[in-house]
Amino acid sequence: MKNQKAKGKRQKAKIISVSFGLICLFVPLTQAQDNPQSAFRSDGRNPQSNSSQSDKRVGVDGAKRVPLALRDAILMALENNRDIEVERLNVQMTEFDVRASDGAYDPTFTSSFFYDRRRVPVANVLAGGEDGGLLTDNLTGNANLSQRLRQHGGLLQGTFSNDRATTQNLFNAINPQFTSSLNVSFTQPLMKNREIDPSRRQIKLAKKRLDISDSQFRQRAIEIIAQVQRAYWDLVFARRDREIKRESVDLARVQLEHNQRLVEAGSLAPADIISARVELERRNDEAEAAVDAIQRAENALKALMLQPDKTDLWNSELMPVEQPQVDSSVGLPLDDATRLALQNRPEMEQFRLRGELNKIDAEFFRDQTKPQIDFVISYGSIGVAGDPRTGTNFFTASSIATNDRINRLINYVNAQPNAPNPLIPVLPPPVDLPILGFLIGGNGQSLANMFKNDFRTWRIGVNINLPFGNRTAEANLGRSLAEGRQLDIQRQRTEQQIQVEVRNALQAVETAKRRVEAAKNSRVNAELQYQSEQRKFDAGQSTNFFVLDRQNALSAARGRELRALTDYTKAAAELQRTLSTTLSSNNVSVK
Repeated sequence: MKNQKAKGKRQKAKIISVSFGLICLFVPLTQAQDNPQSAFRSDGRNPQSNSSQSDKRVGVDGAKRVPLALRDAILMALENNRDIEVERLNVQMTEFDVRASDGAYDPTFTSSFFYDRRRVPVANVLAGGEDGGLLTDNLTGNANLSQRLRQHGGLLQGTFSNDRATTQNLFNAINPQFTSSLNVSFTQPLMKNREIDPSRRQIKLAKKRLDISDSQFRQRAIEIIAQVQRAYWDLVFARRDREIKRESVDLARVQLEHNQRLVEAGSLAPADIISARVELERRNDEAEAAVDAIQRAENALKALMLQPDKTDLWNSELMPVEQPQVDSSVGLPLDDATRLALQNRPEMEQFRLRGELNKIDAEFFRDQTKPQIDFVISYGSIGVAGDPRTGTNFFTASSIATNDRINRLINYVNAQPNAPNPLIPVLPPPVDLPILGFLIGGNGQSLANMFKNDFRTWRIGVNINLPFGNRTAEANLGRSLAEGRQLDIQRQRTEQQIQVEVRNALQAVETAKRRVEAAKNSRVNAELQYQSEQRKFDAGQSTNFFVLDRQNALSAARGRELRALTDYTKAAAELQRTLSTTLSSNNVSVK
């Protein structure tokens, strides 16, 4: 038995010596095959793993660091975000649509002024022309003022006309002749277009669309704020995750240095240096990948809050000043949260406004199915004046010639010896009918005669327009009613979706809160476990493998705690968006 034990001891010693020789040969070969650029110094430190080089990022000047609070990021996004600016312009355009629709009730003034000269052939001596033609000159001015009434769709119109006419017509007693007229009319719909007409419909629709634009603007602002919150916390996570990975690198470097000292002291095998170096390089790789994550997270946040021409901020490094924390006040009972979401969500307000738009259309198209009966009344006054004509017409010339022949015959009879006694009296010369004095004058006299209101006209009656079938209006009414039913179904579907979102958001907050507590406990225990393993290693009771494994477990636990905190903060922001309390929770007012 003693011989066998001694033989076993000699074999073990032989195996150990051979293993030690192979390791001594393997270590130099491995070091010789390493890339010189990634080689470690004798102290175990990577010459290119310093923070100044590994932190370099494309388009970012590390010397320009901008501290950034979450509220500042939100305000900058609301001020500079292109999507917000588009929605703001949509609201402004809708406001102009309201003004344009209201312009249907602006007074309308139209006028015309023209000169007309014409010569027309005449084949009738009674037409009053000379040489087979009639020449007329007209100088006319017209003015019209109309005003639509908001109540019951009435239309009030006033028309003034002033004309100067010069003609060769021999039968006109005055030439030139000035004619002035003033007419006022009022048209009132009795059935169709009385309660609502196209103009009033457009005004109502434009006002409702303005309300919808305001709601969509608030909705877009809420979405942008939620995106900024997520991007901000993603950047916080990326930066802190990089720190955790750097701390893990530092732990691996310290472990490598520790192993080197133990190897130099002869209390540790040289193979443990190789394993420590491999682990150090792996952690360096993860740390470098974390820098790319920071770049992507920072660019995502900058894209939300900066304009393209803000070169200084684009080239600066954003430094979030806030850290994720658990807020015990976040959360509501499910029924209260659901009721609050249905009350506050812009989507529900938009459905209500779209329903009111549909009611306006239905009211209008139902009105269009009625017959159109309009009550019409008008009143006018006319004034005429001009210069008396000096020439004679056909009938006047004929009367003068006949009168002259008769008088010559009478004179002849009276000159005979047997002339009657007393003598036959001669006929007096023919005279034209006298022109009344108020008709003699120029354009001023014509206007004065018009305002005297001695010659007036008035009319009263109804206009009836009765289309047979009226299929267009009936089809439009049917379509609007079907659209109303469709809106109601869509509203119910959206209510269901909101309830699901509320449930999911509340559950996400509660789950994230429990995850934070569990991750915190895991991190604390991982720290204790690593410290214990390190002490055992220093006492020679553990190996390098277990120490590195405990370091990895600690780094993973810290990452899980950070992820849980970040997820909790993002879940709280999502709950604000779901309940539509984002603006009030962040003390933001959008206009």
